[in-house]
Amino acid sequence: MKLIGGIVLIMACVLTGFLMHHGNLLTLVVPSEYLIIGGTLIGSMIIANPGRVCTATLGGIASLLKGGGVPGRKEYLETLQMLYQLFQLSRKEGVLALEEHVNEPQNSSIMQRYPDFVKQKNAVAFVCDTLKLFVAGVLDPHNMDELMERDLEVIHHEDLEPSHALQKAADALPALGIVAAVLGIILTMQAIDQGAATVGKKVAGALVGTFLGVFLAYAFVGPMSSMLESIANAKARYYQCIRHVLTATIAGVNPPMAVEIGRRSIATADRPTFEELEEALRELKGGGAAAADGDGEGG
Repeated sequence: MKLIGGIVLIMACVLTGFLMHHGNLLTLVVPSEYLIIGGTLIGSMIIANPGRVCTATLGGIASLLKGGGVPGRKEYLETLQMLYQLFQLSRKEGVLALEEHVNEPQNSSIMQRYPDFVKQKNAVAFVCDTLKLFVAGVLDPHNMDELMERDLEVIHHEDLEPSHALQKAADALPALGIVAAVLGIILTMQAIDQGAATVGKKVAGALVGTFLGVFLAYAFVGPMSSMLESIANAKARYYQCIRHVLTATIAGVNPPMAVEIGRRSIATADRPTFEELEEALRELKGGGAAAADGDGEGG
């Protein structure tokens, strides 16, 4: 896992460097400093953010630990397959044939074949809500595309909120470290008559707070914020790919060309090749399942 590997490398380098200077690791174990910084950080995040953002931030950190959350080549290819099947069904049996799939995606014989897509609630809602309007025929292609653009702007804004929350936390951490250090210095001044050894120990404990604030901000919380932002941007590109396929189809482009338009909008690092997409669509036609779901000729 990328995040775990990074954490292990950072801790190994910092602690090894500290030991190379003959440091005592127990000097860094000051529970009160951890409590002050950690508790204040959590409390300030609760004050600064709505509950849904706090929950989304925790979910984002959990996804980083699991190493998932970024749509890759496999997810793109399966999504293009799914859209192709839906629109082949529409061309063969009419747009009303899509109604059962978009009204109850959890029961859709097509969508449920692609569990990676179904797990993405925003993507499912985006596709289904758009196709409901397509089936109803209430908007022209231009207005449909504009509506999708606005919808994706809202989704992207929400996906970025955990990243912004963590970045604010990272910005605050050095100052919180200073707060913990100042409290430690106050205690040090109260014990100034207890000898140099005692004062030195207390000063060291106070400086641990400054160290923790800066270390956590720049080594962990800031980078996690950047990673969550990258994931949000990757999801935005994924949604844009879906949008391009939907826009092309609504404008009357046939399904094979519509998914090719979507493929061309994918970043080159994640883009399936023309041959890979062609083979995937060929498998749908020859697998029987596509025919059962209304997949007709074309492409």
